[in-house]
Amino acid sequence: MRSRERGGDSLAGGPGAKPQRGPLGGGGGGSIGGGSADISHLPTKLYFRIGEVASAVGVETHVLRYWETEFRSIRPQKSSRGQRVYSRRDVETLLRVKELLYQRGFTIAGARKQLRDGGIEPREATDPTLRGATRMREALVDIRKEIVSLIDSFEVFANRDPRGTQRP
Repeated sequence: MRSRERGGDSLAGGPGAKPQRGPLGGGGGGSIGGGSADISHLPTKLYFRIGEVASAVGVETHVLRYWETEFRSIRPQKSSRGQRVYSRRDVETLLRVKELLYQRGFTIAGARKQLRDGGIEPREATDPTLRGATRMREALVDIRKEIVSLIDSFEVFANRDPRGTQRP
């Protein structure tokens, strides 16, 4: 895993730099309605440590850990040392969560629903639309099996000569 590439030890400007609070690069983090949060200010790294993410998002680390428990789409990996490592997608989702909660005044449940409607947060297993989609998928799989079976039977007939014997 590559935890350090260009960009130094923190998002605020290298080793020893004082961490900045708030979204770096200004602007407030983007919009939920189809747009994406601005993460162009982040260094070109694959993964970020929790302190770097907290600095970029503008919240304390305990807030990030709490959001992990509330939003299933935020699931940082753990390094071999057991430290949380966030992907760029995690950071983008966290910026969206912050915008919904702090700027737009959503509750946790409202922000979760907004992210779910935007396709970011996975649906609950008890969601009736998910159950209907599961039944529909099972029906389509059955139909596909029938079609494949029919195609196979047509191929058998296509390989027979007019007298009804199998062709080589």
